[in-house]
Order: sequence, then structure tokens, then C-alpha cells
Amino acid sequence: MSDKPTPHDKHRTIFLILMVFIVACIETDIYLPAMPDMMRYFATTEAMIQSLLSWNFIGICLSGPLYGPLSESYGRKRLLITAMSIFTLGSLGTVYSDSIHTMLIFRLLQGLGCGGCFTIGTAIIFDKFHHEEATKAINNLNGIIPVIMAAAPLIGGYLNLHYGFRSNFTVIAGLSLISLFICFWQLDESLPAKQRTPFDLKGILSDFARAMRCFRFWAPTILVSSIFAGYLSYISYSALLLVNDFGVSKAIFPFYQATALIAFLCASLTANRMIKQVGVNRMKRYGMSLLGFGGISFIILSLVWPSQYQLFHSAMLIYSFGAGWLIGPFFTESMEVLPDIKGVTASLVTSFRLLFTACFISVVSSFYTSSPKPLIVGFIFLFVLGAITLFFYQTKTDNVLIATEP
Repeated sequence: MSDKPTPHDKHRTIFLILMVFIVACIETDIYLPAMPDMMRYFATTEAMIQSLLSWNFIGICLSGPLYGPLSESYGRKRLLITAMSIFTLGSLGTVYSDSIHTMLIFRLLQGLGCGGCFTIGTAIIFDKFHHEEATKAINNLNGIIPVIMAAAPLIGGYLNLHYGFRSNFTVIAGLSLISLFICFWQLDESLPAKQRTPFDLKGILSDFARAMRCFRFWAPTILVSSIFAGYLSYISYSALLLVNDFGVSKAIFPFYQATALIAFLCASLTANRMIKQVGVNRMKRYGMSLLGFGGISFIILSLVWPSQYQLFHSAMLIYSFGAGWLIGPFFTESMEVLPDIKGVTASLVTSFRLLFTACFISVVSSFYTSSPKPLIVGFIFLFVLGAITLFFYQTKTDNVLIATEP
């Protein structure tokens, strides 16, 4: 950790990192209510327009694991400014893109930059503060970010309705440009040169290979990825289904997306209290019950009453709440398997989750049929994958790719 910061330094650091986090958060979902208008403007398909989310995730997935090790060797500020510059360039490109293919390229570029925002931002906080203070700072940020995330679809829907879909990307570009300049001007380097470690590519690859061979790491990672893919694929798919095919007003639809996000965030924010009251294992059982009931209800209601979107959306609210209680504990379990390389495992969990979700959304959207059927098939696949993984995980099969020792 660097020299003890003054209260002014603490407040400034938290404010700067909050700015970075907000921009990185809203770029994912602020434009989702504008998808139907974008599809018509670019004269493209449902699958291509949903690829805007997938390609962004691929960019985050590819770059995320690199920023942490590089910042340990070359400094936090330099890498954060580099990441934000790439993100800003991609954001400006989306504003002026005149074709869907150009838009996809710049969304990928946004993802490549966004991958460093959370990784390096979190590292800066732990560099500047003692562990307990850093934890409190992260908790404070986690209390603000969910509100921003829940408001993003509502803001995006309003901007799209009154100013067109490009206004969403203009807001992202403007905020990223402002954040870049302020951080360049005000942010201090939190990792002095004497505390940095030489860049060891061979060692990094060895740590990644060790994690890749560990089933106890992969089981909760697959569960987290499956749960997240189900949640986000519905958010993406419904952006077109409800507006284009079920006639939901563009002014009303953002509220549907916001309710699903709020259900997920409410569960996430109450998880710590639930753990104190009933314990982690019981909360996981409750979460699994809600997730299973919501997911199965979504499948049944979508098959029996496919046009009654209010019913299957209500089922997805239950699924989303259950997901919010499950992702945190399973993520923690994946991190605790190999405690000496948590940086590697954290980046792998995040990258695999986003890559899996991007691929899942791409496959589901490629079979878009103006009905929930592709989502139904996708959810059945996720449930089967999750059940098989959970079975082997709970039986603690020690002879399956265990590599907990270096």
C-alpha cells in the first residue's frame, strides 16, 4: 500500500473510481431499450443487433485477464488511462457508426477498454487504503452502482424516445471522455515503482494452466456462467420480442427491463443479511429453489400462453431474484479453491462468464422466431448443464481434473 492518504485523498479517489465504474456499468444496458429502433435503422436482423452485447462481452473477456498482471508491472494509472482511452475511442466510434458492422467493431473496442476499468479501479482502492477501509469503500461503491444500473434502462429509454438511439451512445462517449480527462489530471499513481513486480509471462501462463485443470474451480464457475447467461439472455431477447412482436410501447418497455434488474439487485443487496440469518448453504438452497421455480415457470408459461408476456416476465423476476442469491456464493467458492492465485481465478471467472454469455446470446438470437421458443430451448440447455455440473460438484469427485497444488 502507498503512503497513508488524507481524508481528501480518500474522497477524491473514491469519486474518481466511481466515475469510472459508472461509465463501465451503463455502457452495457443503457442502449437496450433502443434495440428495435437500431434494428430498423441499420436494416439488420435480430441476431446481428443482439451481437452488440455479445461483441462487447468478448472484448471484456479478452482484455480483462491482461490488465491486472500488466498493472502490477507498469503501474495502475498508466494502465487505467490506457484502458479508458481505448474505451473512449470505441465510444466515440459508436456515435458516428453508419453500419452495423462498424458499430460491432467499436463495441468490441469498448469492451477491450472496459475490461480494465473494474480490475484496475478495484486494485487502486486496495492500494490506497488499508484492507478494512478498502472493503468499506468497495461496499459503498456497491451500494451506489446498483442504483445506476437499475436507472440505466430508464434513462436509455427516455433518451431514445425523445432524441433517438444515438443519444445513448453520445452520453456514454461524453461521460467516458470527461472521466478520462479528470482521471488523467487528478488520479495519483497508487503503486510506486519499488513495489511493482517484473512481468513474468511464463509464470502467468503457468497459473492460468493450473486453474484451467481444476474441476473444483470450474464447477462453480460454470454454475455462475449458466445462471448469468439465462438472466442476461432474457434481458437482451426481450428487448426485441416485447416491442417488435408483442407491441409493448417504447415508453413502457424500459420499466420491464428495470424490474428484472431491480429483482436481481435486491437479492444481491440482501444476500449478506440472509447469510447472517440463515447461513450460506441455506441461502443457496433458497436461491436454487427460486431460480428453478422461476425458470421452469417461464418455460411452462411461454409454451402454454406464449402471448401473455406479463406472465412469463413475472416468472423471470423470480428467476432473477434467485440468481442474485446464487451468483455471489458460487463466485466466492470458485475464488477460494486456489487462494494463492486469486487474481488469476477472478479474471478467469469473469472472462469465462462473459464469453459463455456472449456465445449463448449469439446462438439464441440466431434462432429468433418472434416467439419465446429459442429462449425456452436455451433455458432447458442451461438447466441440464447446471444440474449435471451441480451433481458432480456436490459429490466432490476428487479424480476429475483436480489441481489445487502448484
